[in-house]
Amino acid sequence: MRAAVIEGPGKVTVREVPEPEPAPDEVVIEVDSAGVCGTDLHLLRGELPYPYPITPGHEVVGTVVEVGRDVSSIEPGSRVTFDPNIPCGKCYFCRRMRFNHCLDWQGIGITREGGFAERVAVPGKVVYPVGDMPFERAVFAEPLACVVYGVLRADPKPGDRVLLFGAGPIGLLLLQVLKVAGATSVTVVEVREERLRLAEELGAERTVRAGHEEALREAPFGYDIVVEATGVPEVVSKCADFVTPGGKVLLFGVCPEGATVRLSPFQIYRRDITILGSFALNYTMDRALELLSSGSVRVEPLISHRFPLERFPEALELVGSDEPSLKVLVRP
Repeated sequence: MRAAVIEGPGKVTVREVPEPEPAPDEVVIEVDSAGVCGTDLHLLRGELPYPYPITPGHEVVGTVVEVGRDVSSIEPGSRVTFDPNIPCGKCYFCRRMRFNHCLDWQGIGITREGGFAERVAVPGKVVYPVGDMPFERAVFAEPLACVVYGVLRADPKPGDRVLLFGAGPIGLLLLQVLKVAGATSVTVVEVREERLRLAEELGAERTVRAGHEEALREAPFGYDIVVEATGVPEVVSKCADFVTPGGKVLLFGVCPEGATVRLSPFQIYRRDITILGSFALNYTMDRALELLSSGSVRVEPLISHRFPLERFPEALELVGSDEPSLKVLVRP
C-alpha cells in the first residue's frame, strides 16, 4: 500500500510499505481522511525524541476492514476514528487516571505507524464509532478532544470574560468550546484578518488585530481567563498582563522545547494568578464526538485545503509556511 513516510529530519516521501496486519487486539482501518497537525511538523523537523522512519498521522477517520481475533466490540464496516494515545494502564500516572502522562506511552503516528496511509492498524480499545457523521466532521474529534481537556482545566463559569490569543484551527475550536462551556464573552486576538472574520462568524464577541493590544483595555480589571493558543513565547509573556486578580492563564499553544518566557513571580503572587498547562487529552473523545454530532461546534468552515496522499509533502510544507491556511486534510 501507499503511505507517507518521514525518513528522517527534513525528509518525507510517499512510497510503498507493507500492508498492516492486525494483532489479536487490533483493527485495520481503511483511511478516508487525516488532518495535518503541528506535531507532524515537529516530527519532520526532528524536534521530537522518536525514531525514524515513521508514518505520521494521528487525526484520522475511516472504515474498519479487518479485526483481530480478540476484538469483539467492533465489526468490519464500522465507520470510526481513534484516540492516538495508547497508555499502558499500569504505571504510576495511569493508576492515578492521568493517562496523558503515562510513563510507557505510545502514540499512533508518533511512536508507531499512523494514518497518512491507505490503511492503519490500531488497538481496538482506542477506537470510537462515529456512526453516520460526515467524515470531514469526525476527523476533528482528536484535536477537539484536546481542546475539551484544556477547557475543562480552565473551568469557565457563566459571566466569565475570556481573552484568547490565536485563531488558527485550534484557537477557533477553543473559542467555540469556551462558549459552550459557559464563558459569557470571548475576545480573540489574531494577526490575520481572515481568521478574525471567521472568529466573529463562530461567536467571538470582539476581535482585535494583533499589535493593537491597547484596544483590549476595554476590560479595565482584566479577563477572568486568558488562553494562549499561538505557541509564541513573546505572546505567553504578555498573558499575565491581561488577567484579572484571581484569574487563570491557560497555556495551550505549543512553544518550542527549551523556549523561555519572562514572567513576574511577584505579579503572579500579588494578583493570585493561576497558570495552567494542558497536554494532549485524557479520555475526552466521547465529549468531543458529542459536540460534533450535536452541531454545538462547527468545524466545516475550518477546512481550508484538501490534498491527495501523493501530495502529502506539499500539505506539510503549506502548514509550515506563512501562506494562508487553516485545517489541511489529506485523503489517500
